[in-house]
Amino acid sequence: MSAVAMRGVEEPYPHGVLDHRLVSVDASAVFTRGNGPAGAHSDHPRPESTHPLLSLADRSH
Repeated sequence: MSAVAMRGVEEPYPHGVLDHRLVSVDASAVFTRGNGPAGAHSDHPRPESTHPLLSLADRSH
């Protein structure tokens, strides 16, 4: 398993960071408790939330 800090959409994820069967994305720097959405599970759409998934999809072809 790989743990990686969530990145902004302008900062690419290195291939080695996402090249694991399980990846845990720490979103605490983007989502903070008591000040906006709390956790990556938030219903508030943010580009940072889809960035790791889109990065994986881009590498799949």
